[in-house]
Amino acid sequence: MMSPKQALKILGRRPTKGLGQHFLIHQATAEKIAAAIHPGPGDVVVEIGAGLGALTLPLSRSGALVIAVEVDAELVKFLRKQFEKENGKEVKIECMDILELDLMELHGQFQKKMKIIGNLPYNISSPVMFKLMEGADYLKEAVLMLQDEVAERVLAGPGNKDYGILSVMVAYHSECRRVMRLKPSQFHPPPKVDSQVIGLLFRDRPLTPQVEASWLLQTVKAAFSHRRKTLRNSLLASKLGNLTPDLVNGVLQEASIEANRRPESLTLEEFLRLAKGLEEIGRTKLVDEEK
Repeated sequence: MMSPKQALKILGRRPTKGLGQHFLIHQATAEKIAAAIHPGPGDVVVEIGAGLGALTLPLSRSGALVIAVEVDAELVKFLRKQFEKENGKEVKIECMDILELDLMELHGQFQKKMKIIGNLPYNISSPVMFKLMEGADYLKEAVLMLQDEVAERVLAGPGNKDYGILSVMVAYHSECRRVMRLKPSQFHPPPKVDSQVIGLLFRDRPLTPQVEASWLLQTVKAAFSHRRKTLRNSLLASKLGNLTPDLVNGVLQEASIEANRRPESLTLEEFLRLAKGLEEIGRTKLVDEEK
């Protein structure tokens, strides 16, 4: 398969800045990234942002069914021609925005959990991460290339300045690890920041105490809505229901969390206890309103 620079020359175009296009130019690195997701026969692998096929190529040779998603229609035509010559039966090229992909529908089609891989465009990396968390029940594993800043937010733990909503939700749904770091020189054109590849292994069972992911997300958003405030004041200042001081004090006491702590100091387990208490309050209010 030709290099990205050769491909772009043949296509007579440059990478599109508006789509955040930075193509991986080291095929050996691409092969290592593809191998990190352990693709094999029987797997369904969804590739985000196939670009010029650097990751698609090693994936296509693994025996897995590869669904390569690319929003650039011109690159989709190029990829379809390339993989007709390679191993077209194992690769499906879909022209669409990854944010519009229905993971539940895809899971229903194949009746198995999928693997996700891709070089996430810098301009939509956070929305894509949250989309994957929403579809976590349909996913087995993910290997994702992210800009350094987003990767640090994903990997951050309590007490870290990068710790926030994304950190908590990724930790809730998966076990996360750093796979490798990449310099701008490994891309064409070189981005202005370093990149990291992270690996996610999605959980088979929910953590305890069990709480709906939507309630956890609302709770974490409320807690971090005013990072400079104490946890108690952040919850009261948030738009999470009609919380009163007495209700917040009661939930925090029940969860064994001091009211004057900062949101970034809470562990995942503490957020789960807090979300469980708020969920119970929310359900009680719904029942009272229906009477």
